[in-house]
Amino acid sequence: MENKPPDHLAPNEVAEGKERAFGLPLPQLSRDEARFPRTVHVVSPLPMEDLANFVRARVKGGTITPGTGSTGLNNVTPLAEPKMTLSIEVRAASPRASDGARSELVVHDVTAAPLEPGLTDAERWKKAGFTPDGKVADPTHLQ
Repeated sequence: MENKPPDHLAPNEVAEGKERAFGLPLPQLSRDEARFPRTVHVVSPLPMEDLANFVRARVKGGTITPGTGSTGLNNVTPLAEPKMTLSIEVRAASPRASDGARSELVVHDVTAAPLEPGLTDAERWKKAGFTPDGKVADPTHLQ
């Protein structure tokens, strides 16, 4: 049996890079295309299947919907950030992609906002613009 250094990757294992998207580690050699307050768009030189497997190994819970064109991971929790809830899409890179991008990763932070302490349910509904039975309090604000 051959002894390998402790930092040696297993076959087909992808190394984590330094970047994170809402607590989710991103693969080495991937790069941010865009960052917004609740969404991060990443491109990667990895094939879509390898990128999806990389992400799957770093989240728990939720639902995973694999497909030929994309893989969706909905309401998952990153192992490194248990208070976050994410929805993630892994897909093949756009044909317009340059720099060797083979796949894309779109990470959405869908973590529920914390409840404001001390409010009743009726007060929460009112603050959101609704009556306690769920109807719009002021329909003129919808226009």
